[in-house]
Amino acid sequence: MILLVYALARFITVRNTIEEAEAAHRALCSEVQKLREETDALERRVVTPPDEEEIEKLARDRLGLVMPNETIFVFTEENSTKKEG
Repeated sequence: MILLVYALARFITVRNTIEEAEAAHRALCSEVQKLREETDALERRVVTPPDEEEIEKLARDRLGLVMPNETIFVFTEENSTKKEG
């Protein structure tokens, strides 16, 4: 009888461990699928050359470049006060 109870308890423990491992496996499979989709999207982006608008946007945003004859306005917050209420 004691052996049967021990075997049953061990069976339940192993079954729970298997269920947890299967749940982790499903979660990892889902994450792998998302990463594959992201990789595919990035590969398509690398293969497809950027258009002129995208190049101009990157030049403006990241490099701070401007087109010839453009006027740049820089706004600063001088003399700003913070009110406490």
